[in-house]
Amino acid sequence: MRFCAILLTAVLPLLAAENSPDLLDAAKKGKSALVGQLLDKGADLESQDREGRTPLMLAAQYGHAPTVRLLLDKGAKSGTRDAHGWNAYMLALLSPSGGVVHTPHDAVLKLLPQPKRFRLALDAAWAPGKELFSSCFMRPADLTAHLREIRPDALVIEALQHFAQTSGRDLMVIVSADARGTSDIPGKSAPADVDAVLTLQVEPGVTCVQQSDQVSLRIQGTLTRPKGGQSFEKTFGTGMKTGMRGEVATNANQHGPLFASWAKSQAGPIWWAVLTALLMD
Repeated sequence: MRFCAILLTAVLPLLAAENSPDLLDAAKKGKSALVGQLLDKGADLESQDREGRTPLMLAAQYGHAPTVRLLLDKGAKSGTRDAHGWNAYMLALLSPSGGVVHTPHDAVLKLLPQPKRFRLALDAAWAPGKELFSSCFMRPADLTAHLREIRPDALVIEALQHFAQTSGRDLMVIVSADARGTSDIPGKSAPADVDAVLTLQVEPGVTCVQQSDQVSLRIQGTLTRPKGGQSFEKTFGTGMKTGMRGEVATNANQHGPLFASWAKSQAGPIWWAVLTALLMD
């Protein structure tokens, strides 16, 4: 009897090690039947690939809901994080279709434990782009007044609020938003009931090129957690100085719609960057 116990102690780890690479591959490909067979043969349910990703993480990342369900039923740990700090939910959420309902990844997300709903405060102001501020159609003082009417900071907040309502998967809610016009943001104390404050410095750029204005929008975002300090400082949208072509305006009336379109295009990247940072903490 003692010999059998010693033999099992020696053999079982070998069987688990032998079957674990196959289990990782089967989970990645969504082969649920094979996953079950390998687990029955002793494959390690929590084995990891070189990136630290477990079978559950791989099944979630590639949108295989039946395999995810099987692994969860077998006791797979949903909170394990890979070498980059991502867990199964995050890998599914931040996949190309993770933000879209009625997709394989959407089905995966519904199976996994749900994260908390984060409360976010927005604080935005705009200042003219330091190197991109001239117009073919108006003098600098008139351009400043024109931009003051357009309110690029308010356009960015509006775009983020719309994204939150339509595409944000309801994991984060904007509880306050303050567009404060032309100013340098001096810093704002975080409301007591929020998980984070996103401070946005919006820099509209206008430059005259061959009798047309090229407009761009540079958005510098700083995410701060009241109890955890600064989470990130990122730049979104960039501008023509980094190689991105500006949108062309042939008259001053086109400035506002073009800035609004630019803000809308950056709402998604900003939103997911904030959500990722909060989920990583």
